[in-house]
Amino acid sequence: MIGFRYHIVSLAAVLLAVALGVLLGTTQLSGAIGDDQKAQVRSLAKDNGDLQAQLRSATALTRSDDAVTTRLAPKLVAGALKGAKVVVLATPQATDAGTDGVTKALQQAGATVTGRVQLTDGYSDPRRAEDAKSFVTGGSQPAGFQLPESDDAGVLSAALLSYALLGDKKGDPTAATTSEVLSGFSTLKMLRTDSDSVAAGDLAVVVSSGAVTGAEPAPRLATLTSLVSSLDNAGRGVVVVGGPAAAGPTGLIGALRADQGLASAVSSVDDADRPVGQVATVFALAQEAAGHSGQYGTAAGSEGPFPPLSAS
Repeated sequence: MIGFRYHIVSLAAVLLAVALGVLLGTTQLSGAIGDDQKAQVRSLAKDNGDLQAQLRSATALTRSDDAVTTRLAPKLVAGALKGAKVVVLATPQATDAGTDGVTKALQQAGATVTGRVQLTDGYSDPRRAEDAKSFVTGGSQPAGFQLPESDDAGVLSAALLSYALLGDKKGDPTAATTSEVLSGFSTLKMLRTDSDSVAAGDLAVVVSSGAVTGAEPAPRLATLTSLVSSLDNAGRGVVVVGGPAAAGPTGLIGALRADQGLASAVSSVDDADRPVGQVATVFALAQEAAGHSGQYGTAAGSEGPFPPLSAS
């Protein structure tokens, strides 16, 4: 008769065998998994190295392209805007480098840049709407200025500022009018002038390099698009320029392109943070002066990378 102790010893032996089998199997499996993980890490490291090399190559190619375009730009744009008077207006999203590059290209094309104006966050801030409305409707409007029939602060501000910078279809504002209007907005801390003086122009370039950020981007965008529309109505044409971020859903170029009516009247360039886009800005503005509008660059909504070189 098999004793109880024998069962205990047998059971212990079975459990020990099972434990050893599990241990050995786990060790082998762990080794296999470890080897597989090491292989994956090596593969990912190789992929990362390849991507880094591609990025360095693309960056070098971009720099080379930019250097060539910068060298050729004066000859490419020479005379394209001869005799044109252009106001450069930068939104709060504009970078100094972008505005400088566009201004230089305009001057190389023969345009007279009549002034540079930099808007501050206060201009499109919904919380400053009543301040702007009080200023525009305060009873000291310039002679010849037609106050629009609107209660919207953005529309009212756009009408007055556009008149000061471009006049209207009847003629240019006086130098005193331009100075007084800009001084009023400056006192409200809604803009500043980045040139020694600002005189009325015939055409406008609006620089807006990135997306509109901060609280309530929608009403801020609405105020800026109202300004673009008003500038277009006042002068001979407007081009809105910036980088790819400005062509996104919360960027001024993106908002312009999403508005069919505005897009048919105003041009845009979404790679004006690079020399090629700054050259494109010149020809887009020349097209505007000839009565043609288009959307150019590489982002969504563009018709092609570059405007026609002559009006058709």
